[in-house]
Amino acid sequence: MNVQEPLLLLLISPVFLLGFYMLRRPAVNRILILSRMVAISLLIIALSNPFVIASHTIRDDTPQVTVIADKTISCDLFDTSQGESLQEYLKTRTPTKYKEITGIKTALGDEILKNSASGEHIVLVSDLNNNHGVDLSDAVILARREGAHIYAVEQTPVHTDTGVEITGSKNIIVGNENTYHVIIRHVGEEITYTLTVKADGDTLYTEIITHSEHEKIIPLPYTPQSEGAHRLTATIATEMEDRFKLNNVFYKSVFAAPKPKVLYTGYDSPLKTVLAELYDLHETTTLDGAKPEDYKVVIIENKDAKSLNPQAQKLKGYTANGGALLVVGGDNSFDRGEYNNSDIEKILPVLSKPSKYKGGRNVVIVVDASGSTDTILYKDIKFIGHIDALAQSIVNNRNIGADTKIGVIAFGSNAEEIGFLSATSENKMILNKKIANIGPEGGGIPTNMDQGLIAAQEMLKEASGVKIVIVLSDGNIRENKNEIETAAKELVDDGTTLYFRQIGYGKEETFITMGEIAETTGADYEYIGTKGLNIQFEPLPEAPEEEEEEVTLHQFGLIITDSEHFITRDRNVSGDLTGYNDITPKIGARRLVAITIGKPVITVWNFGLGRTAAISTDNGNKWAGVLYTEPNSKLISSTVNWLIGDPRPTGDTITAPDTWLGTPGRIIIKTTSIPDVSFDNKRLSFTKEGNQYTAVIDPKKDGFYNIAGYEIAANYPLEYREIGFNDEMGAHIEECNGSVRNFEEAKTLLLGDIKANSVRVVNEPASAKMPFIIASLIIFLGEVILRRLRQRKITRA
Repeated sequence: MNVQEPLLLLLISPVFLLGFYMLRRPAVNRILILSRMVAISLLIIALSNPFVIASHTIRDDTPQVTVIADKTISCDLFDTSQGESLQEYLKTRTPTKYKEITGIKTALGDEILKNSASGEHIVLVSDLNNNHGVDLSDAVILARREGAHIYAVEQTPVHTDTGVEITGSKNIIVGNENTYHVIIRHVGEEITYTLTVKADGDTLYTEIITHSEHEKIIPLPYTPQSEGAHRLTATIATEMEDRFKLNNVFYKSVFAAPKPKVLYTGYDSPLKTVLAELYDLHETTTLDGAKPEDYKVVIIENKDAKSLNPQAQKLKGYTANGGALLVVGGDNSFDRGEYNNSDIEKILPVLSKPSKYKGGRNVVIVVDASGSTDTILYKDIKFIGHIDALAQSIVNNRNIGADTKIGVIAFGSNAEEIGFLSATSENKMILNKKIANIGPEGGGIPTNMDQGLIAAQEMLKEASGVKIVIVLSDGNIRENKNEIETAAKELVDDGTTLYFRQIGYGKEETFITMGEIAETTGADYEYIGTKGLNIQFEPLPEAPEEEEEEVTLHQFGLIITDSEHFITRDRNVSGDLTGYNDITPKIGARRLVAITIGKPVITVWNFGLGRTAAISTDNGNKWAGVLYTEPNSKLISSTVNWLIGDPRPTGDTITAPDTWLGTPGRIIIKTTSIPDVSFDNKRLSFTKEGNQYTAVIDPKKDGFYNIAGYEIAANYPLEYREIGFNDEMGAHIEECNGSVRNFEEAKTLLLGDIKANSVRVVNEPASAKMPFIIASLIIFLGEVILRRLRQRKITRA
């Protein structure tokens, strides 16, 4: 219980002081004084306005709805009259407002926050591609906290469009191969086009492509042969419908710097061979007398702490001021070189003590692709279509990281078994494509679930860590009950968590339900009908610290554990190490590559203004030869390139990222004097910020622009970049208790969703003063009545 006026409670003190004083006087009525003290105190408590937080349910039968119709340029691919049509339908049933956003910028987040009052229901008729103002996902979360609900109407294209973009680094090293990515986004009918990529006017890549999926990514190796500015241009050409022509050309500016100087203290090895090919390598056997500040990165290989501690302060100052340090392991480094609690360890992203392995997660998805799944589940969706979508939702679960391995088994199917793959972003794409191809061979194939379970058990035989099997089936089980129960019980007895999820009902009552089998075997069962899965992938518990053991005779597979970092993005890794240094990532560090038992191999972090990295295996002479051969060696070059950052020599430099029409860009020039630089034949006005100068540019047409020998590219407006309905944002809205419906469903079901969300529990303060007032009155009246009765008794006597 709380009070609104707590200071009033201080008045209770003088009441009790006065009462106790009166009680000490002779010949006083003690009962009278005590009752008055209590009664007055209760009245003071009532005057302080005590209250409690009470919950009650509010139901709004006519909820306020706001329809926000997106009529910006990108939504020209859809039927733009749907917003008005939906508002006309809803306003006859509940109060409905209508708003439009138009133009060449989509600021859906801003519009949501303007209308996100408590109890408000906001319906977005949009492609959900936000490119201006408040981030849309943040706006949805903020609106939900305010008590508003967000819904979306899924858009179906009525026009076809295809756009192109090139992504990749701008400042690169001359003579080094870099992988750029050509991203082609498509919406609408299948299209055939010619993709052409040119480098400085020469054709680098060309292909005729037939495109039906939403997005296609093509890796593009490019090696600049000369220093200075270079131009990449991607063009798509088609004779079929292509609604927007502006996004058919993309410009990418690249600047090739001379090979940066790298200080290397190591030995002849596969690592040295990789470095010597890519960088201006300066070898030394000791750091005594070396000047780290003359180099972009310092690489230390297999040195013990005793030899490095005298140089630790110099390396610490160098790194903290913007330098870069890479330490490579071996039999004389990290845990084997007494790094623990040493001066050199303070700079590194790792502690040189054994790491606690949390264990891996192994998930096998068992898909029912028997003949019965070729029938219609609802509308025009077949059982197999819904089962495949559920399997893909497991693969795409955001809580499943690269330390999870996923395998897929289909029984009664024409699909092959999909062996374990680490759940990196690239492997998830592979799994999704393979799952989409799973289908029944024909109506006569029985539901031989036991075969699927046996195959899952075989797949998990050599797996370590948490084991999970998820069975997705229509439950159309006619036979093999005993065999299924036996296979399921063996899995459960082996410590595997077994989930049975049934989609829809069988057509005959004689079907043996999955629920009966689950109850017998101890598996987890749920009938989900046409809904999604509700299986939670919780963080894995830590295992006890392992005893140190000799590992040189074992093999340890490499996996990527963080695919969102510059070093590992769009990379894959394979092969086995035969040894490693047992280390633990520090808090704030990122473990990018590990071995299958969870031990880090590549760990990075920022130190002051600089960067440091630890490769906790050797130079390839003994343990890690596979790490320094193609394609794994790209991880080494990516690590060094990340450490270097900008490969250009120190001195006066220009930094200017490529920009988009309609979105002003920034130019930053590091120099000691005010720069005299022009852009598009106009002199720029600079503002000084520390030791650098900044200016704002706003190109008016696409193409390349030269700024004192450094080029930037300006491309089509951001409105033309993301095309098609944003499914990821739709999923985010659903996660925030909203719903996403197509237009026809919106008219019939959306109002039901809104009314369901209009019933809510509200916590409000409720006054609690009345019990204190009543208690005070009872005490006062009781004392008066007792005193009168006593006086009457005395009078009669």
